[in-house]
Amino acid sequence: MKFMTEINPSIFKAYDIRGIYPNEINEESAYLIAKALVKFLKAKSIVLARDMRISSPSLYASVLKGLQEMGIKIFDIGLSSTPMHTFVMNFEKADAGIMITASHNPAKYNGMKLEGKFGVSIGEGSGMEKIKEMVLSGDLDKKEKQTHQAEIVKKDYLNEYIDFLTGKFSEEDFSKMELVIDAGNGMAGLILPILFEKLKINYTPLYFELDGTFPNHEANPAKSENLKDLSNLVMEKKADIGAAFDCDADRVAFVDGKGDIVPIDFILAALAKSFLRERQGVKILYGVSSSRIVRETIKENGGQPIISRTGHAFFRRLIRDEKAYFGCEKSGHCFFEDFFYADSAVFTMLHVLKLLSRSGQKIENLIEPIQKYFQTEEINFEIDNKAGVIKKLESTYSDGVKFYIDGLTVEYPDWWFNVRPSNTEPIMRLNIEANTPELLEEKKKEILEKIKTP
Repeated sequence: MKFMTEINPSIFKAYDIRGIYPNEINEESAYLIAKALVKFLKAKSIVLARDMRISSPSLYASVLKGLQEMGIKIFDIGLSSTPMHTFVMNFEKADAGIMITASHNPAKYNGMKLEGKFGVSIGEGSGMEKIKEMVLSGDLDKKEKQTHQAEIVKKDYLNEYIDFLTGKFSEEDFSKMELVIDAGNGMAGLILPILFEKLKINYTPLYFELDGTFPNHEANPAKSENLKDLSNLVMEKKADIGAAFDCDADRVAFVDGKGDIVPIDFILAALAKSFLRERQGVKILYGVSSSRIVRETIKENGGQPIISRTGHAFFRRLIRDEKAYFGCEKSGHCFFEDFFYADSAVFTMLHVLKLLSRSGQKIENLIEPIQKYFQTEEINFEIDNKAGVIKKLESTYSDGVKFYIDGLTVEYPDWWFNVRPSNTEPIMRLNIEANTPELLEEKKKEILEKIKTP
């Protein structure tokens, strides 16, 4: 396979590969990335999967072609969520994995999530730079000398995946509840009907049809506007809780019975408190933008809080390296030791439903004690001189306690902020939390003025 176009280097992100199809990511880049991954890992076997985006089948065919030329064993599993892909990697003990998806991005995007053995994410600092270098070098166009004939195992692993999930839970874990689930026309719509039938969970489905054009809303549960239909249906049905999934079903968001969004760091704190009753002393991960209540809750209940840089690839590596039991980042990725140290939105949802069932409480009552502080929604702004902004804020707030795990975090006794460059977009992200709403508004205005002033 010979291509003539130039590869766009911007598609190589901090924790995956992503771009607009076909101008930024296309069949040529997908083909070359597949070959580079095999060479980098010296892989003998690989799991290949895709989501339901319009461009995914064509990219999938190019990746498959590249992998065949490498003469390795290919588990060709077709339509899959990202967590199901990770499950198959561990189930088959494969050396590598490629999941074709752009996750929560709009329909015009596509991408590739690359994984090493056991489903460890390939990202910045773990091989992405080398793969980028190999792809851009032009050397991968040369025909490979095959020492082995490629072996393709074409198989649907959905039943095995459902069995794995149901093996971690039972019908008794879920009391009768009214649920509304928004699959966002993404891959959760393939998995949840079978899973809920096996666990005898009743639910009202919303946007379960697989549709890569996303006709109803973006499959991005981190944006509040994408949760409006879910909130309205929860209130109409008088449901106990609603859950929304992103396109590849590795991120989830929740709304309570009043239709209000439940911040994922409150979910993290509630689950951490529950888990620590049975697993005293375990490590639990949280992100730089999580509420201070998360760290406090973990410590108060005998756990070890560990902070992580933002990004699912960094979380995945850190939870495995630290042998932590559980962790969430604020975007909705939650990671579990008993899910291969990886993230699964469905696994997260089942744990939340189990917690509600065992406690006998509604989600709004369960998180009420956790709502101690006041936070801004994440504020995004475009700016050319990102390093200059961080330096200016660092100097202005020199009397605070500083951390540099991800951008700049400055803490004071009654408030804190984090400012960091996005790993996937040309913007800066700002999060602020304070002990009172008045102090929050004061500090928000103060910081934004300093950012905007030259």
